[in-house]
Amino acid sequence: MKNFDSRTYSINDFLEWESNMQLELSPKFQRRSVWTDTARSFLMDTIIEGKPIPKVFVRQKLNTQTRKSIREVVDGQQRLRTILSFMKDGFTINKKHNSKYGGLYFSQLDQADEDIQAHILNYEISVDLLVNMSDSDVLDIFSRLNSYSVTLNDQEKINANHFSSFKVLADKVAHKHNSFWTKNKIIAELKVLRMEDVQMSADLLIAMIEGIMTKKNIKKQYALYEKEFEHDVDELEARFDRVINLIDSLFSGNLSKREFKRNHVFYSLFLAIYHLEFGVVNIDRPTNFSLDDNLSKVSQRLEHIDYIFEEMDKNNLSENDLQFLNDCRRATTDTSVRVRRSTYLIDLMITD
Repeated sequence: MKNFDSRTYSINDFLEWESNMQLELSPKFQRRSVWTDTARSFLMDTIIEGKPIPKVFVRQKLNTQTRKSIREVVDGQQRLRTILSFMKDGFTINKKHNSKYGGLYFSQLDQADEDIQAHILNYEISVDLLVNMSDSDVLDIFSRLNSYSVTLNDQEKINANHFSSFKVLADKVAHKHNSFWTKNKIIAELKVLRMEDVQMSADLLIAMIEGIMTKKNIKKQYALYEKEFEHDVDELEARFDRVINLIDSLFSGNLSKREFKRNHVFYSLFLAIYHLEFGVVNIDRPTNFSLDDNLSKVSQRLEHIDYIFEEMDKNNLSENDLQFLNDCRRATTDTSVRVRRSTYLIDLMITD
């Protein structure tokens, strides 16, 4: 027999309950974790953008003395604390998260848009309402929910704990080029759901900024960028888009039929092209080569990669070819191997 109701309540509803002392935010079920300023800012930007946030679990109990219904938050305390604090001018949204409303308290938002305050007040939060449920039943619910949960992979854990403008940028370019990843079979649709597209995009963006490095450094760079990220995100996005468009042109939309659809080979191709356009700090090759003027020629030269993967008699291949093949099969995400692969591809593209 069903003993919960799925409903939606507006932010204004929660404000009214708190004002009437009908909202309890510190029950024994909740962890006492404290969100960072960037996490709080990111949540409020999500609400302003009209995008959904995770549902909240509320246990409703009747206080027989006051004859009031008390709503006890059993999951979602930090989200609601953040929202209620923002509504009371407790903090502002980071300008890096939202350039229009960043730096303004809730009471000042009408300076930027006269309708935005009403939009926030009317924003609806999904709630599972547990009516008069015992402590043991509440604990049983969370035990069951955790039993069905899929263990988070590394990128999912990173995304759950970071909110910097770098994280937003990596998410944005990954999602913008969703059809590119899936159409070209670089990342399967099911793996997109596990954020492999975001991991790939973050890995590439880090190399664009810092130079090529091992994939193992992704977590470390997210942590560093959480503290400070002063790079021009619009410029980085434009450069990322430029390289994706060049790759699409070079392969006439048929990358899915080529060896470059392999993750590690695509990574090296992307950064080889990025180097020729903008420069990668730890690649020792000239950058004065116009891809726009040599698209057809470069496209033909890159066919050599398909040839060396297919060639059965390795005696027909050069030492550099053999090294590239070996670098595509062993320690594929190590820094030195990644640099060597991209350098090989650059030489292949620019050498007559």
